[in-house]
Amino acid sequence: MRRGFKQQPQLGKYISVMLLSLACLLSVGFVDLSYTLLLQSGLGGGSQQTEEQEGAAISKLCEFLFGIDPFDLSGVLEKGLPFSITARVSAEAASSRGTSEQPIERNLTIDELQWAEALANKPVEVAFYHTHNAETYVPEHGKSKIEGKNGGITLVGEEIAGTLTDQGVRVVHDLTIHDYPDFPTSYIKSKTTVNGLLTDYPDLKMLIDLHRDAGVPKKQTVTVDGKESALLLFIVGNSQYVSNPHWRENYALARQIANRLQERYPGIVKDVRLQSGGYNQNISPNVLLIEVGSDKNTLDEALIAGRCLGEVLAELIHEQNEKNDL
Repeated sequence: MRRGFKQQPQLGKYISVMLLSLACLLSVGFVDLSYTLLLQSGLGGGSQQTEEQEGAAISKLCEFLFGIDPFDLSGVLEKGLPFSITARVSAEAASSRGTSEQPIERNLTIDELQWAEALANKPVEVAFYHTHNAETYVPEHGKSKIEGKNGGITLVGEEIAGTLTDQGVRVVHDLTIHDYPDFPTSYIKSKTTVNGLLTDYPDLKMLIDLHRDAGVPKKQTVTVDGKESALLLFIVGNSQYVSNPHWRENYALARQIANRLQERYPGIVKDVRLQSGGYNQNISPNVLLIEVGSDKNTLDEALIAGRCLGEVLAELIHEQNEKNDL
């Protein structure tokens, strides 16, 4: 980290770092001053031994004057100094990991910048939404629903979205609340969301309504890589009461995903179930309903299942794109 910067006079380096450290500590006039900038301003080239000696001198001087080592990231953060760096995030996906605490971010490398630009130029291929946003996990929140809010199931949605993004698939995670204050009209309201997503993102290959199951006597899990994972349940409307011209395509897509999941993670799929509801699947052959665990599962178990689902979805989408390119 101490290489690649121009040589500066030794005294000038010390003064620069001291002034920047003082400015950070007083939070005066440096709104976007980052720890990275603080380091860069006082670093020079030269031999490794000289660099280490200069760095040690700067550290001791700043510790003596300000009580903090500018090269110690944890110390900087404990003192409450600004630390602004750019994280790789999907612009469309709301960050669930930052809902209660400020997310921990990291620097972008050149390769990651190129990766982010390439992803931004891709069409959105997967979208997630929640007809029943309040659904959550009892071990996490002490109840099965958080009325009027986005519950644990939306955190699972973000985990899946993040997994897909890491695999180079562009994702939208829609957090519109549909089940409050009038729960019986949830599917009517989520139908509007589905139509909007299909209009806004015409290249969608999968549009998934994420839920979690309920009414099971105890939690059900399977071991994945030594950890307990929740099970995944696929629900497809069979057109019995609500006409669905796409139900066979919906079912075929659900079976394709479920079969690949079973190959990769045996036992993770609870069932692919045909039921008499509509679930807005009559709008498109690419609409699915997936339940991630039940309210008895822990959030961690549901997140593991979500990551498995994300890996498989990404794999199937890449395979489809390769076939289309032939």
